[in-house]
Amino acid sequence: MTFNPEKLAAIAKPRSEEAKEKARFRKENRDWLRMSQEIALCLHYYLRKTGLTQKELADKMGVSAVYAGKLLKGGENLTLETICKIQKVICENLITVAKPYVSTTVISFPVRYGFSPNAITSERFSDNQLSQDTYVPTMASLVA
Repeated sequence: MTFNPEKLAAIAKPRSEEAKEKARFRKENRDWLRMSQEIALCLHYYLRKTGLTQKELADKMGVSAVYAGKLLKGGENLTLETICKIQKVICENLITVAKPYVSTTVISFPVRYGFSPNAITSERFSDNQLSQDTYVPTMASLVA
């Protein structure tokens, strides 16, 4: 079978301007469209898990059923207000904000071992009962 460019040109249609514009829009807005789709999937999961309808979701969020439908399609550029409404309804964080100003440095102190005061004063651990082979840990031996 041979390739026939004339036959291909006869059956191939050029892309319409509308199709080119849609493709350009999707490419330019890929990041927020992807996030909107993820939120839509989360909403679908929530509706399926709770058994709510689209109308009930809209009522809980305080928006119209048409807008809830747009949210469920995953093509809406959501505002922070809408995201907060969704988070409140589903009781789950969808978006978290990085906090570079919060220190995550962990300060640890060396563990101090020793006897409790009542153990030293008890009859069992009195000075005269300690023998030469009894080991009492010191700070130097614990650090080394």
